[in-house]
Amino acid sequence: MQYDIPIVIHSRESMPQSIGVVREHQNGRLKGIFHCFTGDYESACQITDAGLYLGIGGVLTYKNSGLAETLSRVGLEHMVLETDAPYLTPVPFRGKRNESSYLKWVVAKLAEVKGTTVEEVARITTANAQKIFGG
Repeated sequence: MQYDIPIVIHSRESMPQSIGVVREHQNGRLKGIFHCFTGDYESACQITDAGLYLGIGGVLTYKNSGLAETLSRVGLEHMVLETDAPYLTPVPFRGKRNESSYLKWVVAKLAEVKGTTVEEVARITTANAQKIFGG
């Protein structure tokens, strides 16, 4: 690797191919996030097994997204939170312009899905972000 910086992958309708590229280039130093993760449990496992994190945003709050069921089986140690502002606004603001202040709805939903507190979700996902980006 020429650069020692994290990557952020936005994989849209190309999850298997994107995971394949990560696996091909994973030399133990590659780190980063699959931005706006909306995949299934198998994809989540492949991503986390490759040493990358799942970026979780407003889609988690969508009733029919299926993401809550997937994330119920994935450890918080593999997730970071993100807004994707101005898009993918969480419920109850869906359809409006997204902003960072709405992240608390994503945190609350993830805490519900994982059966833990919002403080625990915030603590773990913040620590994960610090591992990726430093700090």
